[in-house]
Amino acid sequence: MTQNDALAAFLGPEIFERLEWSRLSASQREAILSVFRVGLGAGAQSGSVSTIDAVMARGRVLICEDGSQWQARERDDAELIEDWGEGALVAIHRQLVYRLDPYQAAEVELLRL
Repeated sequence: MTQNDALAAFLGPEIFERLEWSRLSASQREAILSVFRVGLGAGAQSGSVSTIDAVMARGRVLICEDGSQWQARERDDAELIEDWGEGALVAIHRQLVYRLDPYQAAEVELLRL
């Protein structure tokens, strides 16, 4: 999943299109992502921000410091999550986990044990 795909999934295709992301400079994109981070940090739109407490099973299981447990949906997502490792700052919204710095995203499902 690319940065564009992840942001489009979060914002919805209509709002993402209106941003004209491909025409924005790097500093404009970073400013928009900063607003996104602050909004999630404030709990906007039911998103949550947390630090990764543990990554297990080759990235397939992600445990956040808030106690939530997530399972990567695809192998590529698991590989990405494994690369992030413990301590990475992430936001979770609509079954996507976003690494905030550098910005990346993976699809996840809530894991119920």
